[in-house]
Amino acid sequence: MKSKKPLGPKGVAAMVGLVLLLGFVGGLGSGFLSERPGSAGFWTTVIFTCVVMAGVLGVSFWWWRRLDEAAREAHKWAWYWGGSTGMLIGLVLMIMLTTRPADIVIPAPLGETPADLVGAGMLAILLFQLVGYGLAWAWWWLGRR
Repeated sequence: MKSKKPLGPKGVAAMVGLVLLLGFVGGLGSGFLSERPGSAGFWTTVIFTCVVMAGVLGVSFWWWRRLDEAAREAHKWAWYWGGSTGMLIGLVLMIMLTTRPADIVIPAPLGETPADLVGAGMLAILLFQLVGYGLAWAWWWLGRR
């Protein structure tokens, strides 16, 4: 995929604003739709969330096409090494939770229901991956300056 004209400050601001707007609309809409009972409410929420995520993916494609080759390589390298390392940290925690459950006290803010705990675990893995990605991305650029 050939790069296009790079984003300037206005383009970056537009991209960030669009992603924030999609996140706000997605969160607000999902919150309202979560109150709808039954199968219709469930499927409406699923479809709405998929449409919002498709919008975010579209913004991501738009952004990616405007990156130069060095920036693309930095992001690919950072996601592979940083994201994978973050996922491995989460895997260690998951193994500890499943093999030593009697020795681990789960903090109350993580939730009490299985759905709360699964959601907290998924968010924790994502957080580990994003922190790993951010550190690896910085490492990649610092090593080439």
